Amino acid sequence: MKQHVTEPAHVLGHTLDVVITRESANTISNIEITDPGFSDNTGKASRDHFAVLFQAVSAKSPPIKKTVTFRKLCSFDVESV
Repeated sequence: MKQHVTEPAHVLGHTLDVVITRESANTISNIEITDPGFSDNTGKASRDHFAVLFQAVSAKSPPIKKTVTFRKLCSFDVESV
């Protein structure tokens, strides 16, 4: 496993937010910790948490094709067995 957030996301220096992928996966890029500049309803800045922005690549798995064969149970002739 790999933790992609390597810098604090809290004003006191804590890493509160995590972005974790498999070590071999190359699905996360452009990670940025930024101050979103939020404020409460009084206009007071709420600056204890920062935003974690990143780009994620995902791919849809190819469909699995499966052939199923069956016979209707009522088509069996029990007398011939």
